[in-house]
Amino acid sequence: MTPLSFLRGMAGRHLSLRFRSGPHLVEIHDRPARHLPADTCAGLRQDIRTLARKVEPRGDLDYGVFLDDPDIWQSLSLTLVRDGKTGDLIGFNALRWIETHPGEMPLLHLGLAMVDPDRQSQGISWILYGLTVVLLFLRGGLKPLRISNVTQVPAVFGRVAGSFADVYPDGVTPAPGYRHLRQARAIMRDHRHVFGVGNDAWFEEDRFIIRNAYTGGSDAMKKSFEQAAHHRDAAINAYCQAELDYQRGDDFLQIGQMDVPTMRSYFLREVPAGSRRAVLMAAGFAVAQNWVAPLFGWLDSRRLWNGLAPDGSAPRV
Repeated sequence: MTPLSFLRGMAGRHLSLRFRSGPHLVEIHDRPARHLPADTCAGLRQDIRTLARKVEPRGDLDYGVFLDDPDIWQSLSLTLVRDGKTGDLIGFNALRWIETHPGEMPLLHLGLAMVDPDRQSQGISWILYGLTVVLLFLRGGLKPLRISNVTQVPAVFGRVAGSFADVYPDGVTPAPGYRHLRQARAIMRDHRHVFGVGNDAWFEEDRFIIRNAYTGGSDAMKKSFEQAAHHRDAAINAYCQAELDYQRGDDFLQIGQMDVPTMRSYFLREVPAGSRRAVLMAAGFAVAQNWVAPLFGWLDSRRLWNGLAPDGSAPRV
């Protein structure tokens, strides 16, 4: 991983990175349909489908990143990890920007992550499960970035609960807050198709559980409790088993946020020591791009800023 690769990708209008991390090649593309050619997006989609068939051989998935829908690829944020020698895709994470309320900052849905079953222990989880969220948080000027997650897997439920701030449900907090409820209602009303939940599913607001969740394209993702990856904390496993009906197919809807303390914790706990310098340089560049560069542009009386002169007047035409 080189700092120069980070700087180039962070400088564009949309986050687009390609870099090497040990034996792996990493790609991160925010809103790929807005800055990548259509044939490149088609190639990425085919790679993702090929890996998904290996991970979930029980049936094709028919929602979100798997669909040939330009609108979906306008709002995706993709993280892909490839074998450095062959170029084969060995893992991906497909996040999705969701507009929950007009005029508010979009929420980032953590989406679907998959890793080749033969490559489960190759040290790529820090890339797939946090790096992109951190970089997008920095690109947003360190404003708290609200996130959502839908899962029945105890390992994923526990990871989200422990890696983000203000998460509900987390297995401990007794009730959701106002922001949790407001955003959860908007997601279930307008965006359940994002994570493959059909109209016949129903949402229990007191527990944030989606009942009968696997009927809208994500059918092949349904697992028994025994099949689902367990968390290292037995209490998390027990909570999921008690709250969810795995035979019917239930999911938790988790709402939380990325903030500065969460970012610091991710950096210290997850990022390998050999990659920290490059990540720090990328972070510094992102902060400078969002804060310092606009300030200098505003102070320069010879330049217009969003169509306005520094004194607030519109330019003459």
